[in-house]
Amino acid sequence: MVLKARPLDAAAFAAFGQVLEHRAGDDPRRNFAAALFSDRADARPNLRVQRTAPTPLPFVATRIERHRHSSQMFAPISGGAYLVVVFPSAPDGAPLIEQGCAFVAAGTQAINYNRDTWHHGFMTLETAGTFLMLRWEDGSSGDEEFLDLPAPIRIEL
Repeated sequence: MVLKARPLDAAAFAAFGQVLEHRAGDDPRRNFAAALFSDRADARPNLRVQRTAPTPLPFVATRIERHRHSSQMFAPISGGAYLVVVFPSAPDGAPLIEQGCAFVAAGTQAINYNRDTWHHGFMTLETAGTFLMLRWEDGSSGDEEFLDLPAPIRIEL
């Protein structure tokens, strides 16, 4: 299977989460810009600083992940474009691999995955980047779930 990455926009990404960016005409301050979520009382917000080396495209994905109990936000603080790969879920929670989407986010766009959204791990494209990641964690296996794909997925521009 091949996924062609397209530019990230809020409408195309809406089923998976929110695109956080400032566009001409937006209010200078947008309160509650993301659907931040945690359903575990003992989970604490983890704001992580993460440095990521660039991954050239095409890229072959073999594993995806989800966070069933928390939203997850990535915000660039340096670097450029990065890759966002997401999959909708079936009613039983399994990823619908054949309906996957790949997006190229600009270095001026942050994303917030809705809880329980299947996605590939984070990858920058042209240059190394530093990002803030926010997710609620309690240190249990419920923080994240990984799934090896039944067949590799090639991601290209």
